[in-house]
Amino acid sequence: MSERIAEFAVERMEGSPAVVSCLRMASGYANSNYRLETSAGVFLLRHRIGPDQSEVTYELDVLDWLRSHRFPAPAALHFGCGERWLAGPGDSHVVLLEWLEGTEPESNESTVAAIACALGDLHRLPPPSGDWWQRENPVGEGAVTRLVELVTANGAPHEQATIFVEEYELLRNQLGTPLPRGLIHGDVFPDNTLFRDHELVAILDFEAACEDVLLFDVAMTMQGFCFPGEKWSPQLADTLVRGYSERRQLSDEEWDALPIYLRWCSLTMMGWHLEELLRRPNADNERRAADFGRRILTMRDAAWPATPAGGS
Repeated sequence: MSERIAEFAVERMEGSPAVVSCLRMASGYANSNYRLETSAGVFLLRHRIGPDQSEVTYELDVLDWLRSHRFPAPAALHFGCGERWLAGPGDSHVVLLEWLEGTEPESNESTVAAIACALGDLHRLPPPSGDWWQRENPVGEGAVTRLVELVTANGAPHEQATIFVEEYELLRNQLGTPLPRGLIHGDVFPDNTLFRDHELVAILDFEAACEDVLLFDVAMTMQGFCFPGEKWSPQLADTLVRGYSERRQLSDEEWDALPIYLRWCSLTMMGWHLEELLRRPNADNERRAADFGRRILTMRDAAWPATPAGGS
């Protein structure tokens, strides 16, 4: 497949460069990523399976907007025809992105502080003009409600489904406090970031970007970086909040709501993997659903944050 996609792409690039190599990289469920080396340079080639044109265009528009504000994210490149994406083989789209050198980081004080500052910078940007970016969070409150109905109707593994539904009932009426909203990434996990020499190079994969409560992004980033080895680290959580506050200070209302949103994001991730488990039963989805179920139980009992509202 890599050779086929590589040839498909280079034939449509400016000057039709020669393929030197095309190596498949670790990827998410909805796409395949390749390091495409050509006689014209190195690129990130993304083969997106399934999403419609509007979803592809949305992410590319977000990347263009981020680059216009000098935010560390890869640039969306154009093919020879001037388009940013091409209809690929079957139900797919092909996208060409700037190649950035770096590696997935470990979760430690240094990387968490850097990610926190970048997230705060993202949330401080002026909102994009127009309303094109104001789409529903794909793992937001409405999606979770639909997942509860799906899980209940289709009979996910009993213990996991019980935890999921119970936590939903405990939390669903606690998210009503109006909080600052804006463009969020929605999925800042280590595998969606690049570091080089302990410095942040870029935040990647804005497929889940949307308009939502900014605190959702903070709490979801904690899911990515504050559970190393599936163990809750209040120290890393404190580091993340401090770093974020250097760029954007949390309000008292946001600080009070943060523990609830942290549990809510565990719930949304558990629900996503339960849905995938129903669609494609496999050990990985079952394991990850169980991981997030344990996080839910952990965070119910965690006395975090220890500082008062508005504290540091």
